[in-house]
Amino acid sequence: MFAYIDEAGHTGKNNSDITQPVFYYLCILTNQNIDITLKDDISFIKAKYGITELHGSELSDKIEYISKDILQILQKISPHFFISIVDKEYLSYTKLFDTLFDNVENKGARPHTYQFRPFRIMLLNNLCYITPIEVAYNFYQNCLFGSKEEDAITVLIETCDAILSRTFLLKDERSKELISDALIWAKNNPKEITAFNTRKIDRWRHLPHVVSFLPLMDMISRYSKKEKSPIRKIVHDEQQQIKKVISEIHALASDKKLPAILNLRENGSYDLTNIKESIFEIKDSKNSIGLQIVDFCLYLLTHSEYVAENRNDLMNSYALLDFIMPRGEVFDFTMESFKSESATMYKKIMEHEYSEEELQKGKDMIKIIEDNYRKQKGDT
Repeated sequence: MFAYIDEAGHTGKNNSDITQPVFYYLCILTNQNIDITLKDDISFIKAKYGITELHGSELSDKIEYISKDILQILQKISPHFFISIVDKEYLSYTKLFDTLFDNVENKGARPHTYQFRPFRIMLLNNLCYITPIEVAYNFYQNCLFGSKEEDAITVLIETCDAILSRTFLLKDERSKELISDALIWAKNNPKEITAFNTRKIDRWRHLPHVVSFLPLMDMISRYSKKEKSPIRKIVHDEQQQIKKVISEIHALASDKKLPAILNLRENGSYDLTNIKESIFEIKDSKNSIGLQIVDFCLYLLTHSEYVAENRNDLMNSYALLDFIMPRGEVFDFTMESFKSESATMYKKIMEHEYSEEELQKGKDMIKIIEDNYRKQKGDT
């Protein structure tokens, strides 16, 4: 099978760009090499509408007419669609949490609040509640992407102070303690925290591309496995900033010598079986029919609300979206999905009737964690 991947909403390290708050990946997966099989069809469309490239943002009112032609083409090849959505606000908060609450580096962080998903979700939820988004954006852009270590450390300390000044907002004393202990230790030991990377390529690993690329590989691998047809080639739209990073991720994922299943324990797993030994190509969309079709479809997806609201005037565009959505799978990394998971988890915990044995087991576990924490700090 052949995969074609394009993106939208790329703003580099500037996660606070209000005009593009969300990053999207769209992948079209088909058993045909679109760059070859649809070349004549797309050439006909370009000639018909007097355009040189299918680039959604540049086609204006022609999109409605071209949508009908694209739909007819896609119906012939029956592709599947994979969408990755990364909310940059949520990404900023999670990067802040991952950096400052990793108990391996931060001796002030309790292991269960980072290593076990339910505890991590609850603490992250409280951290988001007391941390202004401007603080998270500043940490993401000027600490994680800082070009000088001293500047990154300055921002790290400022971030800790900003959050510590707001812990009074927490009604839960235990959460206040857990957050304060971790931040105070990080503030006092900033060089022990991996917040600065000398190489630019390592700083680019914080971009939303990296967060969503492996889940995208997992989705297409699982689908092709179900179809009993391995991924032969993956074509990605050219982006110089992330070219090397994405290529390295694919190289590791497709290496036959490395495990095909990545076990993330309670966070699930990545199944990369069907992308092993696949070819990965970074390509200018001008030279790829497949990428141009993805670009066109992605433009419609990112404007789906507008199309739906004006469906009577945009019948062709709506019909194309109606074709895409039932054939799509989504990786959702957004604040909305996080809040939903957090609320569900909280409800489950609060409504569960715990036995005395379960409660005692929990108390014993926390006591062990606290004893180890005090020993690690040198407390008596």
